[in-house]
Amino acid sequence: MGLDYSYKLYFPKDLMWTALQAVVEMAGPHTPPTRIIFPDHELLIPLQTWSRNNRMLQYDAAELDFMISVYFDEDEALLDYLHGRGDEPILRSPPGSEHENQISIGYIYLTVYQERPLLPASDGVCFNFGTTGTRMSLLFDGSTSIRQAFVGLLERVPGVCGVFNREIEATLFWWKGQPCSVEIGDPYLLPEEIEVELKRR
Repeated sequence: MGLDYSYKLYFPKDLMWTALQAVVEMAGPHTPPTRIIFPDHELLIPLQTWSRNNRMLQYDAAELDFMISVYFDEDEALLDYLHGRGDEPILRSPPGSEHENQISIGYIYLTVYQERPLLPASDGVCFNFGTTGTRMSLLFDGSTSIRQAFVGLLERVPGVCGVFNREIEATLFWWKGQPCSVEIGDPYLLPEEIEVELKRR
């Protein structure tokens, strides 16, 4: 079994679609788009979902799953990652493009959790950005650019908190409007549980 690190970003439930649109702006567009089915309309999202879903998702499903490629500003960890894969010339953006000096990393597995059975009730949603395995997990851990991109997403929407999940431990890197760096023991704590934990310290 390899490493399975992830970034967990929490947003107020009423900002879920704003947050998803902000992710779209960071990601490479995918054709055909995913169809989000509402009772009275459809929303087309240019992100890829699983073909077994027929590229359709229900707006109120407990989980919305996507496979995305995200553009990040170049840093040493990202360049080393591409060099190790042998595709630096392919994945770096060309001069003059919208994402100049950025690198596309994917697939990243995005799951939007709208419901969390067996956990305390919450008025928030969780955007979990997962990796494909050990190499990408180590990239997530080592890249300051990737961390800053997720901080920027939390700033823009805005989000409640951000947690970097290392499976058996985690770092709280964003809390209620401010970047931070606080080690927390359980990567699966909800924001309300994190608040209790912080008050104990």
